[in-house]
Amino acid sequence: MRLKKFFPLIGTAVIFGFGTVLYMAYPLSDRAAWSYIVSSVNFSAWELYKPFGYSYIFFIIIELSYLRPVLLKFLGAKLIGMYVLCAAILSGAMLCRFFPADVPVSQLAAAASGVILAQTVGYKLYASNFKTDYLIIPLIVSLCGMIFLLIMLSFYPPHWGIFYDFYSGGFGRYV
Repeated sequence: MRLKKFFPLIGTAVIFGFGTVLYMAYPLSDRAAWSYIVSSVNFSAWELYKPFGYSYIFFIIIELSYLRPVLLKFLGAKLIGMYVLCAAILSGAMLCRFFPADVPVSQLAAAASGVILAQTVGYKLYASNFKTDYLIIPLIVSLCGMIFLLIMLSFYPPHWGIFYDFYSGGFGRYV
């Protein structure tokens, strides 16, 4: 029971740790095909969000199986937290363009701040009286859309600002 009290803090560490491993999996796996879907293949803002988004979704499943919370309220709060994670990481990664010398360090700092913010928002929403269970259907549909985008935009990145790798000057994976 005591561990449940510290689960948001544990979750922050697990999400950031697992996300960092996924972030570096593409070059460390010698560009294996599986890592193309879950890892960051360049230094664009979207590719920074991808591994941390997956790890956040993975930790939601762990929390559901261990904590056994009120399902609809918990899912609503955590999915809102996931979109906070997306907004924080994308905006933080876009700000990393001002620090081109330390691209991986500044991007991981942006990801860490996004994970902390998302975990805080998700926990506070769940603990509050805010009715997140009323939002569950649009949030579940948008989660399916987000997973679809995480996979499809790995293969076909549009030529938009959040997909631009300012370090290499291109879009998509390195050849």
